[in-house]
Amino acid sequence: MPSLRSITIVELVDGTAAFQPDVPNAKPGQPLGVNRGDNVTWNNRTNKAHWPVAVDPPGFLTNDIPAGKVSQPTFSVDHTVKYQCRHHPKEEGFIVVVAHLTS
Repeated sequence: MPSLRSITIVELVDGTAAFQPDVPNAKPGQPLGVNRGDNVTWNNRTNKAHWPVAVDPPGFLTNDIPAGKVSQPTFSVDHTVKYQCRHHPKEEGFIVVVAHLTS
């Protein structure tokens, strides 16, 4: 059964933002490891809008995320993906498929 995974968008000391997996001891910029079929949301805890877009391979992940909101819709993972913020292209992250969902 697919799990719901979360990535928190956090503000760094220098005022920029980073993507941080919502797992114990995760650091900003660390990839999120998931199973194929898991669903991912982004929780924007900054005071600026952010919009994760897939760049490798290109594609849609979710809609623009206003400050303080959670992404909609969820992203159903079927492959490893590199993404960046459409508003702030230097902010980037990875979702890495580490296992295949078994029935």
